[in-house]
Amino acid sequence: MSNPASAAVRAALRGVRRALREFLGVPLAVVAGFVALGAAAYAVDAAYFPVGAPDPPLPWLAHTLGDSGAIASLLGTVATGMITVTSITFSLLLIAVQQSASTLTNHVFDQFIRRWSNKFNFGFFVGLSIYLLITLATTGQTHRPVLGTALALLLSGVALCMVVILIYATIDQMRPYTIVRAIHAHTAAAHRAHRALLARTKRRPGPGLGGRTVLRAGGFGVVGRIDLDRIARVLEAAAREGGTGRIEVEVLRTVGARLAYRDPLLRLLSARPLPADLCDRIGPDLLDAVALEPRRTLDDDPGYGIQQLFAIGWTTTSTAKQNPQPGILACHALRDLIARWIHAEPPGEDPAAPVIYADDPVREAIEALESLAVVTSEGMQDRVLAEIAQSLAGLIADAPAPLLPTLERVALTALSGLGDHVLTGALEAGLRAAEAALRERGRTQAADAVREAIADLARSVGRLNSRSTRVPGG
Repeated sequence: MSNPASAAVRAALRGVRRALREFLGVPLAVVAGFVALGAAAYAVDAAYFPVGAPDPPLPWLAHTLGDSGAIASLLGTVATGMITVTSITFSLLLIAVQQSASTLTNHVFDQFIRRWSNKFNFGFFVGLSIYLLITLATTGQTHRPVLGTALALLLSGVALCMVVILIYATIDQMRPYTIVRAIHAHTAAAHRAHRALLARTKRRPGPGLGGRTVLRAGGFGVVGRIDLDRIARVLEAAAREGGTGRIEVEVLRTVGARLAYRDPLLRLLSARPLPADLCDRIGPDLLDAVALEPRRTLDDDPGYGIQQLFAIGWTTTSTAKQNPQPGILACHALRDLIARWIHAEPPGEDPAAPVIYADDPVREAIEALESLAVVTSEGMQDRVLAEIAQSLAGLIADAPAPLLPTLERVALTALSGLGDHVLTGALEAGLRAAEAALRERGRTQAADAVREAIADLARSVGRLNSRSTRVPGG
């Protein structure tokens, strides 16, 4: 098979695995369970309820359901109704999800399909419909599915009760608070998986590796899973074959980074320059060890969760939606994630690992807060800016010293758009809390800048001003 064809097959297999892991796995398993139940019910009916048997077990049940013709009519009615209820219910639920997505960005779909309960419910209704059709198809003059029909009636009653639960669960899942909490939980779990990757790599190359050879991406997409075991095997075989000594690989793009054709992806480090033919042989295998996905996922990419929270905060805070509450929830979630990560144990590393990989989702989350502070000026969302200021105050007061310059810069960046706001009580309280935290940590110059900005904006209180004249220039 040619290399392009092999790459296409691998990409298709990765897509199938991603679909099964993300959504299709649970529904297909539930459907398979219903098919197995239909086969088991057929076997039991054939053994214990044969047509014309003079003394079947549970005679009251066999008498109640009637002959094969009556059972076929009953199953036909139940199957038609179940398929109708399933199609209408799913259509209404998807419309509700779409309405929420139009308000809070399309990341709502990602959270909806990731919930195990939603996967099970979709599989249950589809599987039950298939079970009803299987039982109906096997009903005839030579087979009377007494047990199969009884199970069909029982499960149909359960399904109708589940419709009410499913409607409530969908409405509850579309609330901004629930969506943000779900993204927060998925991001925290992805960070734990990401730490496992960091623990099997190292941050800096080994000594004496002066050779540099860059390997460029051969496709388009985002960086997905990195197969560290495959990279180690390829490098070990190359070192033995070429006699070049130890070879290490530096991953130039982090998980979730966007790549275009010929973008630098890997850098080979060696004691001396590697032969061109050796690089040509091992390059494709090393590049294949870094999966290029069509889109980001929350499996082991915490940065994608940060991006989702930022997108919700940006969309609802700006004049696109003018709804401050989801923006406040997004800021709250980002603050919690940052606080958890900066006080967690530093991720371990393996000094003997042949792969160099560095990533810092903490700084990405802080930069998301910074960007949300910028957009509050466009929508005049003083409550959201107050929440960001309070978040910065809490983080500055408790952050390790290396993060203080980054948090200080975010506080000063927020001042650039402060003139577009009105100094409400909540905003002033948040800014003064940030000033106090900066002063307590010894960042006197930044604290003075915040204090002067509050004083400048305070002079506009009680006067008629526009955005352009609220804070005097100079």
